[in-house]
Amino acid sequence: MNKIFLLCLFAILQFVTTSAKADAASSRYTIRGTVTDECNRPLPGALIAVSGTTIKQGTNSKGMFEITVNENRNYDITVSYVGFQPKHVIARPGQDASITLFPSRTNLDEVVVTGTRSDRPLKDMPVLTRVISRREIETINAIDLTTLLQTALPGLQFSYNDMSQATEITYQGLGGKAVLFLLDGERISGEGGANNIDYGRFNVNDIERIEIVRGAAATLYDSRAIGGVINIITRKGFRPVTARVSTRYAGRNGEMYSVSAGVNRKNFSALTSFGYRKRESYTIADSTGKVRETRLSNGVVKRDTLPAYQSTIHGYSIVDVSQKLSYVFNDQLRADFRGSYYNNRRPSNEYKKLHQVYTDLTLSGKLSYIPSSNQNIELTVIRDDYQKTNVFDKVDLKEHVYRNINTTGRLYYSGTLGKHTISAGVDYVREDLKHYFLPDTAQMHTSQFSCCLQEDWKPWRQLNIVAGVRADKVTRYKLHFTPKLSVMYRPWAFVTARAGYSQGYRAPNLKELYQEWTMGGLIQMYGNPNLKPEVGSQLSASVEYDKNGLNLSLSSYYNNYLNKITYAYVHPEKNMDMRWENADSVRTFGVEATANYKFVWGLQLAGAYTYITDYNKKNGYNLSWLRPHSAKLSAVYSKTWGKTTETLSLYTNWVSALSTYTYKSNKDEQTGKGVESFTREDFEARTICSLNLRSQLPHGITIGVMIDNLLNYKDKAVDSGLQYPQNGRTYVATISINIADMLKL
Repeated sequence: MNKIFLLCLFAILQFVTTSAKADAASSRYTIRGTVTDECNRPLPGALIAVSGTTIKQGTNSKGMFEITVNENRNYDITVSYVGFQPKHVIARPGQDASITLFPSRTNLDEVVVTGTRSDRPLKDMPVLTRVISRREIETINAIDLTTLLQTALPGLQFSYNDMSQATEITYQGLGGKAVLFLLDGERISGEGGANNIDYGRFNVNDIERIEIVRGAAATLYDSRAIGGVINIITRKGFRPVTARVSTRYAGRNGEMYSVSAGVNRKNFSALTSFGYRKRESYTIADSTGKVRETRLSNGVVKRDTLPAYQSTIHGYSIVDVSQKLSYVFNDQLRADFRGSYYNNRRPSNEYKKLHQVYTDLTLSGKLSYIPSSNQNIELTVIRDDYQKTNVFDKVDLKEHVYRNINTTGRLYYSGTLGKHTISAGVDYVREDLKHYFLPDTAQMHTSQFSCCLQEDWKPWRQLNIVAGVRADKVTRYKLHFTPKLSVMYRPWAFVTARAGYSQGYRAPNLKELYQEWTMGGLIQMYGNPNLKPEVGSQLSASVEYDKNGLNLSLSSYYNNYLNKITYAYVHPEKNMDMRWENADSVRTFGVEATANYKFVWGLQLAGAYTYITDYNKKNGYNLSWLRPHSAKLSAVYSKTWGKTTETLSLYTNWVSALSTYTYKSNKDEQTGKGVESFTREDFEARTICSLNLRSQLPHGITIGVMIDNLLNYKDKAVDSGLQYPQNGRTYVATISINIADMLKL
């Protein structure tokens, strides 16, 4: 498979070289212009996109841009900048364009790609989509991706697994297997913990925005998105010169350093990024044990106190490097290459006298061809290689215990004819897995062939209908079809109603099929070759109001998750051995209400509330580990004095208390009859706040100070399985320098 990948990559390189030589002799023309705000101040980094072409260019520190095109004719260009209303203008070579953008009082002008694989305003998405913009990322000032998502998204929670020492996600009541993470629209290899990707792979400083689509709405991406899609879009080097450095220091909560540099000149662009992140391990210890209450079916009630618990949150030392290259041959043809490397050195294990190193190497190439102004063809090849290695501290010995390689080839087409936009594609994925859970740490592989078809139909101005189907053929399983239907109706310009039905499909992975390992030297954990694929479906509906800076939305969803793969006891009456089994269906229902208001004088208020249930009850006892209620509030005030902009932000996250029961069925030794027991655990409500002051100074300098966990909340160590533990208040200092702005480049 490696030879095939290298052959495809070489073919793209050869095509690029040949096309570049042919293009060098052709005539080219230049469109020039300047982008300013309503006060005639330049907007550095504004994005210029030429409609019907592959050309995108950013403005320099003076707000100026130059675009090279094939023909001496009128071009339709779109100019956008975060926080401003995008603008469409007609520009022609030889005529300087002067473009003024005005502040926007809505976030719905943001352009997104997830769900349709093409640029589209957020307000025109048929599925309710949430965007975390670069400006919001800087305002939240999170140390890592998990903190960023948990601060910005209601209905999402992360927990800490003491055994795997990894972070695990729950979103809309579903776990990591049901949430599809994408990096620039592509799947991500490897597991940081059980059924969760390695969230440490993402450097927050390298993220341009994050797009979140609820439910199995990923016809054009992957059927596994039963619970939703989180697409992480990285920063690109659109400006003529990119040069920036940044640092974030938060004491025991970690430190982060980033450097990036790039150029975008005429046909060629390059962006190199380097990051280093570090955090020391720390231990949370409870002073007293947790009190439990057990109710037996025979009426007996028992109370006991667990021993005081402590949990160690393991640190990291991460280096990440990425290189992006692009070449625009002409208006219709563009090539993009990306390579990235990630290295995470975990702290030494005091008992095994070793430390783990997680690494990832990703290589990708993409050709984009626009045969006409309303058609687009993309060819992509990707290889994502994720590994885990045990490195012994006192001897020169390395043990390669895990390796997951995904090799993908994809051909995608999109075209518009009148009121219809047709999108279609085929892709092939081969997955290779070497895992210490497999017998003799064996290496196995599986493959998946998929094709998709989606139509976006706008019969009239107020109505938009998107229907699609995806077919997947996975090794050892039959061909399976997953449909999707979304409807958007806008009776007035400020009111939008959406409804949708979608399905998801996930075949068992190699670990679930074939694993065979011993946990703690006592319990055998088995795979199951007879597993059925998981099939999920979602019904969703929402209504949104957006006018004069006020945005209100109310949405609900219902998930039905069949054949969920989970652990079950093999012989419960004899031992604790377990294997993967298909469980009964899992259902979740949720409601979310949001409110946002942006004042003209710089204050923005936002709030969100979510309710969720997974109907997990037995004999009237709640067996769910989901906190049913959560809320988020934020206030961001921004004011410009001369050449300085000050931003003060307050973020508050609240989750409700939870009382849950653990069910067991045992035999009474005296009577020989079965006795059911329900053991209760209580988790208190928690409120986490952060206060951040950010100053944008002249010459590209930005400094900030933050108080994280403002109320000094401290979690109990024993509760880390429900939430990622907080260890009190921390103080954060940040500084970033945009060298391109400092040097007026």
